[in-house]
Amino acid sequence: MSVYTRLDDDELSSLLAEYDLRLEASKAAPHGIENSTWLISARDQGGAPRPVVLTVFERFSEATLSPYLTLLTTLARGGLPVPAPLTDRAGHCMRQVAGKPAVLVPWLSGRHCFRPEAEHCRQVGAMLAALHRQPADSARALPNERARLADFAEHLCRLGDDDRHHARRLLRYWRKVPPGDAVIHGDLFRDNVLFNDSGRLTGVLDFYNACLERPEYDLAVALNDWAVSAEGRPVPRREAALLAGYRDAGGVYEAGVLELALVVAALRFWLSRLVGPVSGDAEGQGSKDPAEYSRIFGYRFEALSQRYEL
Repeated sequence: MSVYTRLDDDELSSLLAEYDLRLEASKAAPHGIENSTWLISARDQGGAPRPVVLTVFERFSEATLSPYLTLLTTLARGGLPVPAPLTDRAGHCMRQVAGKPAVLVPWLSGRHCFRPEAEHCRQVGAMLAALHRQPADSARALPNERARLADFAEHLCRLGDDDRHHARRLLRYWRKVPPGDAVIHGDLFRDNVLFNDSGRLTGVLDFYNACLERPEYDLAVALNDWAVSAEGRPVPRREAALLAGYRDAGGVYEAGVLELALVVAALRFWLSRLVGPVSGDAEGQGSKDPAEYSRIFGYRFEALSQRYEL
């Protein structure tokens, strides 16, 4: 991820010592835009390799972060391949680094797939089905995605006249759809999933947009990243594979709600990219291009408007 808070090796070594780990090497993670993250090679007291990831949270307080850590612990216990927080010598899973909350988690094996094939999409769909079956109580304390969307909608003035008009009509339709009670990831982009060299899904990262919502919304977020071309056009083969993986793993969704959610999710990430400034002190990727989601919104809205009066 982009790095805003800088730490040297001495600072990292001191932190790792609280977990009975010894630093060997570290590097800033290259993907993401919101937090400062390091990939760390370390060894435990017995000398065995123990790769870990340190994240320093630039926008979360400890009180805000705590429910997400509870969710991750619950999901890991439920068998999902997620990075549950490690505890230090005192039994704490959260620490202060440079005056900001920080968490150390296992470094899950695998790498990101930025050119997904149908099989990658199928596995993503199956993983989402498993996530959506997790107990809802584990996410009750998390923020509401509808409230987030309403906050982003305050910035519709940044869009052109036609897009602003379309977006407002779309959101009126979406508000009529009852919210869901499934645990969703809410941000399942390609840089939040890991695969091993055999192409098997080995990890799911970054649950800090997780909440309770309809499964169709989570599917829409994923489809808008995993199943679109570089130009933002839907790729039917990948889309079908992701949905088949979801259904085959026991997931259930309403096709009509999904059609609407695809446009809503595209609008949400278009707006979030427009209004999400990155610090001038950042090193790394920085903000993702809003134009990408402008194009996806356009294609998704056109497809929806052919079926509905929008």
